[in-house]
Amino acid sequence: MLKFFQFSGTISGTTYFLRILFTLLLSIPGLIVFVSLISSYMIGEGIIDVNNPESFDQSAIEKIEENPDEFLSELWSYVSTGWLFSILLAFLPAIWFSLATAYKRISALFFDNRNNIFGIYVAIEIFADAIGLGILSSLSFLKTPMSIITIAIFFFLALKNSEIDKDDHEG
Repeated sequence: MLKFFQFSGTISGTTYFLRILFTLLLSIPGLIVFVSLISSYMIGEGIIDVNNPESFDQSAIEKIEENPDEFLSELWSYVSTGWLFSILLAFLPAIWFSLATAYKRISALFFDNRNNIFGIYVAIEIFADAIGLGILSSLSFLKTPMSIITIAIFFFLALKNSEIDKDDHEG
């Protein structure tokens, strides 16, 4: 099991695709913690009544629809260090597995320059995520091009044939 999380060996395009799908499964605990955070906030604010789960505070829902930025800023002020640590800890296996998967596939395609290309890959992914999440809001005009670039990189890694024989991959 440990070999799946190590940054060594190479994998084929098919294995890369399957490992990316498995990363989605590894993300489920993080999603559960994130939904728990939002649920806890909504229960604490009285938007959801625990005694009567079928009754939502309709005016609060309409307030969220009218001004989602205010809701997100209130939610962010509710988030504590414990919540952030829990979310990071829950997503950590998925992040690590995803990075190890990309490194193994890049190693199969570009063995001599794998460290440099992996660094460029990580930088592009972080930049694209920062734009997509609105952290770099001044560069929001790059959202679509960065999405296209990351999808193109994924398909390249999944579909490009490596010089390593299919049965000789170790990882």
